[in-house]
Amino acid sequence: MTRFTPIRFKSTTAVAALLLPVLSFAATAQTSGFAIEVGPSADGYSPVRVSAHVFGQATDPASTFVRGCQGHVLPEAAGTIFEVTARMETLAFTGAGDGLVSMVLGTPDGLYRCALADSQGLAVSNLAGVEPGRYMIWLGGAEGSSIDARLIASDLPVSPLELFGLNVAELGDPRTGRFVFSATADTGRQELAMGATLMAQSEMRPLSPDYCPGYSQFDAADAVLTLDQASDRFSVFAMSERDLTMAVVRPDGSVLCNDDMYDLNPAVTIDRAEAGDYQIFVGGYSQGGTGRFDLFASEGGPAFSNAVLDLNATPRAGSGVFDIDAAGQGQLLATGPVVANDSMELLPTGGYCPGFTDISAPDFVLTLDDTQPMISLYARSQTDLVMAVRAPDGTWLCNDDNMQLNPGLSFESAQPGDYLIFVGAYNPGAMGTYNLYASMGSPNWQATQADGMIAPASLNATAAPAVGQIEFGPGTRIDPRIIFDIQPSQTEAFGIGQGCAGFITPSQPDLVITAQPGLPQLMVYMVSEADGTLVISGPDGQLYCNDDFEQLNPGVMIPNAPAGDYAVFAGTYSGTGGMATLGVTIAAPLWVMDREH
Repeated sequence: MTRFTPIRFKSTTAVAALLLPVLSFAATAQTSGFAIEVGPSADGYSPVRVSAHVFGQATDPASTFVRGCQGHVLPEAAGTIFEVTARMETLAFTGAGDGLVSMVLGTPDGLYRCALADSQGLAVSNLAGVEPGRYMIWLGGAEGSSIDARLIASDLPVSPLELFGLNVAELGDPRTGRFVFSATADTGRQELAMGATLMAQSEMRPLSPDYCPGYSQFDAADAVLTLDQASDRFSVFAMSERDLTMAVVRPDGSVLCNDDMYDLNPAVTIDRAEAGDYQIFVGGYSQGGTGRFDLFASEGGPAFSNAVLDLNATPRAGSGVFDIDAAGQGQLLATGPVVANDSMELLPTGGYCPGFTDISAPDFVLTLDDTQPMISLYARSQTDLVMAVRAPDGTWLCNDDNMQLNPGLSFESAQPGDYLIFVGAYNPGAMGTYNLYASMGSPNWQATQADGMIAPASLNATAAPAVGQIEFGPGTRIDPRIIFDIQPSQTEAFGIGQGCAGFITPSQPDLVITAQPGLPQLMVYMVSEADGTLVISGPDGQLYCNDDFEQLNPGVMIPNAPAGDYAVFAGTYSGTGGMATLGVTIAAPLWVMDREH
């Protein structure tokens, strides 16, 4: 073997790398029958990675290649050849295996370098500005040992986590500390760390074969949470201005990951949680950068708000008495906004209760004066709803989908007293409006409205229209267009329903459209001198509102419009009134104003 003179090397990383001038090893490389090709990504986005399984006996001292290099490598003729086909910005060679001591790399410029393996058997050599040519690798171990290792060439470094998994026993002290779980439904969520520093360095994907996105740091957990005793269910969650991710390693070593549970904030919920230590890693969805996060734990589901259950609080949508006469077909109890901040599991239901609500107060309290054989409470909305009800005897019932995505609960031998109703959504942060009903017997879904908007009593949809009444159906050959004057008004439409805005004259509709059966859709639109608005009450009492459908012009699209009378209340956003053209069609609106009366 030719002897070489070493060059001084100053290590700047944890892995040693020694360079020596050598004669070209082209002749040596030719002794192998093949080379593994590697080159830049074809599209500039896909990662580059090729790997080989290297095995054989370590016979030659690694120091014959690089003075001071430790261990013995495979015979010189048994090196693994990689052919770099085109210039690469970066290239990493990674060797990994039990008992691996070192890795020797020969480059086309005639230099050798040595990378020493760490305690796990990981040796890495990172190159930058990589020119085309042949690169030869020898893996090393103890003298006479059998090498059995993976050798990977990649454009980005390979995470040790991917190769060896997470060894909890080797983790350092948790960055924010150790905590004992103490959260309850009565005390609310438990603060673990406030303003903690986000470390978004290493890929979290190798933690789990399932989806585990983002980047964290794995020299230590961000926090360790200890359960002194087993729990039916608890949650860990984090909040930040950054898009966060999270992974939790359970005492048995299994990993649970989450990305966006509530907005861009992650949460992990553990069912049938065993006693022991839970390692918590908080990450960023994107790599690098700076940021801080707050970390919490809660009983049951994640308590993203710090609300505490208060059964005596004033109900958000009001209270009322069960009306036997109205409940025969379905008594409308309330129309209210969907609030989905707190996990439904913060309610003491005694079992699994999906979804999110606002636990700070019931949505509605219904009083039943006398015992009834059976009553039902149910809600309907375009939002996927959930519901929980506390009966007068203190028992709880919970439901998700009784009819499609709408919840309903039935109480047999219903006892007199107060029924506390919590309405929520299946998804955290969901918005919308709901209609809440009560009925004798089973829910009467046929008498409910789907979108949570019912025309208020102040809107006189049955009054004679100010402009006139028209019929419209599948056989209508010419789309109606009506020129009229919108009356000035100081009566607000704001708040009477979702999307309602401006000022209208609620005492009588401007126009009534009698829709005939069979319409695939009904489009009512208006072009006006002023910023217009439309409020339409359908034949079933359902309310449709719009302000700006096309620029400042309103339009309402009703798919599969039921037959009957649609009372149209036209207004302006400022209440000033003005000339307008109202059109009816099943096709595309004609956004042009006609100016002749």
